[in-house]
Amino acid sequence: MKKYKFSDVEQSDGVTSLILSPLPIWTGYRAVDHLGVLVKKNNVYIDIGSGNAKGAFELLYFGLSSSGLFCILLYFFMQIIAPTYGTIDWATVFILGGGWLLWLFIFMFIIIYSHYKHGKENMQTRFNRQRREVAWVDEKKQLHLVPWESFKAWVSSASTIGDSVAYRSSLFGMGPPAPDDPHGFLGVWRMPCGTELAGIMQWECIRSFMELGPDHIPDVDMTQRDATLHYKKRKKLRRQAEWGDWIKQLLADWFLGRFWAFKYAALKERLYSVEFSPEAEEWSKPLPKEQWTKPSAELVELEKKWRQRYKRREKFFDMDHRIAEAKAEGRYYTPVNE
Repeated sequence: MKKYKFSDVEQSDGVTSLILSPLPIWTGYRAVDHLGVLVKKNNVYIDIGSGNAKGAFELLYFGLSSSGLFCILLYFFMQIIAPTYGTIDWATVFILGGGWLLWLFIFMFIIIYSHYKHGKENMQTRFNRQRREVAWVDEKKQLHLVPWESFKAWVSSASTIGDSVAYRSSLFGMGPPAPDDPHGFLGVWRMPCGTELAGIMQWECIRSFMELGPDHIPDVDMTQRDATLHYKKRKKLRRQAEWGDWIKQLLADWFLGRFWAFKYAALKERLYSVEFSPEAEEWSKPLPKEQWTKPSAELVELEKKWRQRYKRREKFFDMDHRIAEAKAEGRYYTPVNE
């Protein structure tokens, strides 16, 4: 049975997947954290989380706070303005208000449960560039240390056609290989990425760190993840008498519930973090440079070949070309409707 490798293409049930790794070779595109999943970054490792938990909480809290404000304004309208135009049917008001509250609680439950489920499936993953390994936590909270060059990544896309609209959606995925199945996984991390190119550039954010170093990827905005830094930034605006920005920040913090959002995000990251075992802590410590793991000869050689192709102005992301190339070379390809 053939194994996946860089630039292979699989087509199945209307979904086309372009393989990014193994081996993790440069795609020719820049590194961008489009999905905002970069949680931690230092000279040794980066952590990839399950999305922006803080942002999701803020969105939910904004819906609640704005709805509460609307209810207060509606109450004053009923008490002060409406009586001048006639009597108020309070039974109808209570029925409508009760229905609105029921809908709101159902909506809250769906959002919180789906976010919790998504976080449980997409456990925090740590990439150690000095050891060239990936720390993966499975559903049973067991830690797996996987060789970086065998780690799998891909970007999938599918077209959806409705009665009056057609659109294309893409998904970036990655995961450690199963030891007994060349096409299996110990687990899978998935995230909608909008377009195939966005998924490729997100993978480049990880690959560039592992192959080139921390200076080649974006920094993590810690003011969005660390409550202390966030409030220091707000105090600085006040000290510098930047009243317009300070008032905007104050209102945003209140309406978005950032005090609780920071606590929720910190709790979620702890629950789904790799930092639960002594083995992970020891594995994450820096090594002397002479003990760093080197890239394999196969990866170095293939990297050179692909860079030569890019110099000839050939682009990696050309799905039709990749499909034709995979078929011509007899590499892994599952055709559909052929």
